[in-house]
Amino acid sequence: MITNRIGYLELVKRLVGCTGTVVLRPSSVVFDDLFCQIRTIGLGAIPTAVLIAATAGFVLALVLEVQLSQLGKVELIPTLLWVILTEQVVPIGVALVFTGRSVSAMTAELGAMQVSEEIKALFTMGIDIFPFLLVPRFLGFQVMLPIVTLVCVYASLLGGWILCAVALRMGAGEYIYYAFDEASLSSVIFALVKSVLFGFIISTISFYKGLNVRNGSREISEATTQAVVSSVIVVTLANAGVTLLQLV
Repeated sequence: MITNRIGYLELVKRLVGCTGTVVLRPSSVVFDDLFCQIRTIGLGAIPTAVLIAATAGFVLALVLEVQLSQLGKVELIPTLLWVILTEQVVPIGVALVFTGRSVSAMTAELGAMQVSEEIKALFTMGIDIFPFLLVPRFLGFQVMLPIVTLVCVYASLLGGWILCAVALRMGAGEYIYYAFDEASLSSVIFALVKSVLFGFIISTISFYKGLNVRNGSREISEATTQAVVSSVIVVTLANAGVTLLQLV
């Protein structure tokens, strides 16, 4: 039971422990609840994320076309799009979409449960909120961020192809050839690893802010704002740190 304010590290420790137990004992998972969280957290974010990814691919291709056409190297556009979009733009873009959509909702939901004493009622019934409330939501983030990231990688490449088809008269086959000629599976793996890390960061921040709400609706709005801002800052710094480690 969380009657007192909980520290971030303590929350992470208990959450990881409970998640490990659930993963090792799948029979303890309430799959209906898990699927509900997957739908709530991730499926609704797909249209927005895909639109942003496709637009980002189109705009980046436009910028590259303007620059590379001066050098006579426009055939490099698909290759550069693959590297830049897969490893950098799409993972952090999807994480920010989830931050604006799912982190705010999750923080507000947990904060409202604290204010209305629903969590206290669960404790009175002898229910541990970590496996009951937090683990399905945590797994929802961890499952859906990589999936949506993978979908958006190809949506962004589609956006880039639209520009190449219009401006360069580049056919789909030619575009695919150049995009994947020097493509590496490691780029996709790197993007998925980033998405898992970002999912961990934004979910734990939303849990921490939401569960520490105590004093009514005003604090719920403050906690929601803090969760979104904190998630954006930490995810941005984490992306820079991971990229630096990759390139060093």
